Amino acid sequence: MRTLSGIISCLQPKKVLDVGAGTGFLSNILSEMGLDVTGVDLSRGMLTQAKEGMRVQRSNGNPSPVPDHQDKIRNVYNLCQGDAEGLPFQSSSFDLVVSRHLLWTLPHPARAVAEWKRILRPGGMMIAIDGNWFDPAISKKIGREISGLLAGFSQDHNPVPFRQIYKPIEKDLPLFQASRPDQCLALFMSAGLEKAKVDRLDEVNRFYKKNTSLSFRMANSDTVFMVFGERGESEN
Repeated sequence: MRTLSGIISCLQPKKVLDVGAGTGFLSNILSEMGLDVTGVDLSRGMLTQAKEGMRVQRSNGNPSPVPDHQDKIRNVYNLCQGDAEGLPFQSSSFDLVVSRHLLWTLPHPARAVAEWKRILRPGGMMIAIDGNWFDPAISKKIGREISGLLAGFSQDHNPVPFRQIYKPIEKDLPLFQASRPDQCLALFMSAGLEKAKVDRLDEVNRFYKKNTSLSFRMANSDTVFMVFGERGESEN
């Protein structure tokens, strides 16, 4: 998360929105940095898990796992239910909008990016962390097949059952097999975001290679990336 920390240090945002907050992983990290964080998710079940996670962390007094924040206890952040493609917030409400592993799950990702831009203040930044989990390239397909075989023998986690969950709606998700850095970057640029760039998150991918099982590595080599861009200062 050093790249994210560096961006935040330069941007110095006050109000942050975590879209598709899920269990609150990213919201927790951002709140530990002293930011005013709101997490929004469509699933009530995920929001319940996030609230429970906050309660447990606060009651246990667990210190932050983030470097330079080890002496801080996890902060409470706001949570609300909402659709990533139609958010319940006024325009220009946030300094930073972040998402993690969300874009590829959306039926209308371009609509979502435009909506996230709407709630950004002029000069604010949008960050999307995502992964090309189902890359159609032959080498990647072979890796996933081998991963499934290895996981079958070891009862390890693998992406095969995970993919089956999305099988009924796969055709309705434009980025299901196309969540590549260039595709997501194109979404940002089409929405009119300035200084749009891709970070390949080499450090994160190296961590996965070093600390995950062989079956996971076979299916997910060099998968995770980050795209970011700014809303123009002159935009109303």
